[in-house]
Amino acid sequence: MGSKLGSRIRVEREGRVLRIVLVRPEQGNAIDPEFVDELRAAAFQLDGNVGCLAIVAEGKTFCVGGDVRVFAEAAEPGPSVHAWATGFHQAVLALMASAVPIVVGVQGWAVGGGLSLALLGDVLVLGRSARVRAAYTAIGLTPDGGMSWTLPRAVGASRARDLILTNRAISAAEAEAMGLATRVVDDQELRATVDRLAAELADGATDALGAARDLVHGGWSRDFTEQLDEEAKAIAARADSGQGREGVRAFVERRAPHYHR
Repeated sequence: MGSKLGSRIRVEREGRVLRIVLVRPEQGNAIDPEFVDELRAAAFQLDGNVGCLAIVAEGKTFCVGGDVRVFAEAAEPGPSVHAWATGFHQAVLALMASAVPIVVGVQGWAVGGGLSLALLGDVLVLGRSARVRAAYTAIGLTPDGGMSWTLPRAVGASRARDLILTNRAISAAEAEAMGLATRVVDDQELRATVDRLAAELADGATDALGAARDLVHGGWSRDFTEQLDEEAKAIAARADSGQGREGVRAFVERRAPHYHR
């Protein structure tokens, strides 16, 4: 397993899994300009040999969001925060544009930009004692990191407005019940669960996984007829692909498929 250590983020490569690890636990893995630069660099390490991306964090907390002290110290807060948010969004776009599933594991708190980062997960696993909070408007700010797009799609527009406007904290159990989190596990099982899921996805039919992910994301901007057309094109392309042929052949032959020999 190779790794590259930064002061905010460590990138690890294990088989076909690329793992982004937040490594500033003493500050709650707070997002500052260095964090943004390192996240953007990590996002651009995704390549054709990566089958799944995992995002996890060291310490008691996943991410407390933006480092508010940096906001407070800025001589010109508007331009400074705009530049910061733009860099963060470049990283977010690179992660979302990847053709691989994203698995995120959250322990402790995911707040503000930390929750935005967690919401990028196609599979979002929370430890049982985890808590999440939008937090932005509590300090007179508005969401970034895509939260105003991802949260309504996860929980519905009404619940998203509630969570963003009231800033109430919600438990892992409530997050799972409303569809924000996809799974909740015991705290001590969080990292192992994320690693297992990421490895399973990375070894699967990654061409189909990426295409299915694109269909779900793209479906929000298409009507039903257009979506059916896209589904027909996608399944035909997968049926004609090497992985699709192997999957069908393995099913007929009653054996496990070998997608990455």
